[in-house]
Amino acid sequence: MRPRRRGASSGSRSRTVPARSRVTVRRGTAAPRLATLAAALRQSRDALGTLQSQLDALLAALRNPRAGIDPGAAERLREAAQAAGLAFDGLTR
Repeated sequence: MRPRRRGASSGSRSRTVPARSRVTVRRGTAAPRLATLAAALRQSRDALGTLQSQLDALLAALRNPRAGIDPGAAERLREAAQAAGLAFDGLTR
């Protein structure tokens, strides 16, 4: 019968924990990043809402043959699309 092996001794064979292990990572810098991300998400949601309302207004005008299309509708739609694009760009930083 083999002699039973004992577990590793706590002497020279103990492992040292790396300076930045998952256990020791400090969480102090995450809050500003989360606030920035939350603001960017709000901005993109608002921009998409504006874009959707501009598209809905344009679609309603196209469905009604008697109503004329507002000459400024194209410019408002272009601005809303540009604002949505900028808001999405803010999310990737």
